[in-house]
Amino acid sequence: MRGDCCQRMLFDDVFAMDDRVQNKDIVVNLSSEIVSKLKNYSLEYYMKDIETYGLEHTWCYICDYVLAYGENVDFLNVRNFGEMYEIGLAIQDKQQKKKNGQYYTPDDVAAVMSEWFDSLVGQNICDVGCGTGKLILTYLDYIGKERALQLLSKGDLYLYDIDTVALRICKTSILLKYGKEYEDKIHAVAGDFMSSKMELPKNCKVISNPPYAAIQQKGLYWTNTKVLHDSRELYSIFMEKIIQESLSSVIITPYSFISGAKFYSLRKVLNQYNGEIYSFDNVPGSIFCGKKHGIFNTNTSNSVRAAITVVRKNNSDGFRLTPLIRFKSTERKALLQCKTLESFLSPKKQKIAPDNPMYYKCFKELQPLYDCIIEKSEYHIFAELVSKNGEFVLSMPNTCRYFTSATSGTMNRNGQITLHFDDEKKFNYAYCLINSSFVYWHWRLFDGGITYPVSLLLKMPIFYGSLSEEDHVVFKAIVREMSSRAHEFVVKKKNVGIQENIKYPRQYRDRINQRFLEILNLKVDNSTMDLIHSNMALKVSV
Repeated sequence: MRGDCCQRMLFDDVFAMDDRVQNKDIVVNLSSEIVSKLKNYSLEYYMKDIETYGLEHTWCYICDYVLAYGENVDFLNVRNFGEMYEIGLAIQDKQQKKKNGQYYTPDDVAAVMSEWFDSLVGQNICDVGCGTGKLILTYLDYIGKERALQLLSKGDLYLYDIDTVALRICKTSILLKYGKEYEDKIHAVAGDFMSSKMELPKNCKVISNPPYAAIQQKGLYWTNTKVLHDSRELYSIFMEKIIQESLSSVIITPYSFISGAKFYSLRKVLNQYNGEIYSFDNVPGSIFCGKKHGIFNTNTSNSVRAAITVVRKNNSDGFRLTPLIRFKSTERKALLQCKTLESFLSPKKQKIAPDNPMYYKCFKELQPLYDCIIEKSEYHIFAELVSKNGEFVLSMPNTCRYFTSATSGTMNRNGQITLHFDDEKKFNYAYCLINSSFVYWHWRLFDGGITYPVSLLLKMPIFYGSLSEEDHVVFKAIVREMSSRAHEFVVKKKNVGIQENIKYPRQYRDRINQRFLEILNLKVDNSTMDLIHSNMALKVSV
């Protein structure tokens, strides 16, 4: 019997209450009444217990019970613990999960991360921000029972989390599956991972789904790094510490560090390493799928565009990136396989510099086109086309899910980019550029979020200097034709008033694309350009 186990210290190290967590001294007596209830435990009983006794007390006797009596087939078993805990958090504090920035890793994502993790170097296995244990349990399943038992017997497993209850659940789950005799072999470290008093073991590799939340207040024992100062995001400082203290790592985070201005200092840190970055859109399918309880209600999707970063220290020649992968939910099973995802990686390794401060997310099939545009632009950018009060006016909706469009004058909508030109040739070129695939592609390369920042558009490299007089004549004719028919293609939606958009027939986009490709002297067919607009990863659909 383990009825009084909560009187003992479960964790190797529990820090004082400065900027960390202190374990509470909870006494649980597994009375016959509690044992009887837990043998027939249900979601209804569980929810009542959370409301009556609180989250920590309830989980203390659940963990003691399952270690003493084993799991219940229908409810009290490891596969349910993660969702049970999430429900418990929602009952106890409906805001707490949001405040902590917790997004639980889906099974298929955990499996992919585990396979990459196993290929990395490092003797000591660390799960930073382990929560209830989805990642580490999936990894132990992946390597098989024999290797898992060897790992545990050597004392090479380290679990880190600020949430002592989640950490207890994680450790309990491992003991249930692999044996209670390993209790003293597992290093379960409760506390603030960002504290300078907490260090990863030597010769380690890390798998992690760190918290995603803005930093409201710096911890007392945090190290003042430029990444902390610039980003003010928990996930970025977790990434910095993990990659600096480990030999290798696999980390899932938001994708914003790839090109966001405030993450430039983190990208500079990444310059010292090498690896791969896999980035995912959240429409139409989302990596973080599944029910979100409490503050998240029962929504089956969320707004996080995620990236899985694989980091190695064996050299510093940069990172290979995938495009921003957009997929349908029906493709998920086929897509979330290591070999499939690796097939999206561009062969080009990227390192950032002051004159090249962002990673770009390029389809490998379009890498030659990207390189050609950079070469032909000769550092000329879109901002050189526009003027402050030019007579030629162009407007472009600043939201662009699958394409960008522009028309002369302004549109009846909230959220639009209005551009002025004092030269008709520049106006025609800009008009065609926005209505081609190129401006939209630039957004997908360096952003791909919700809106198109004006600053990003103005920094787009242009090859205006490569245009011949014949090209100018062709673009003038295209603009004249599209402008005269623009009213036919206006789309109106009721969204906080009438919101106008314009969707030209695809023939115009294809026609402009082909002219641009001729100017660049590249042979790229429309099916390849369709990669830019497709809402599917494994099959082009436009």
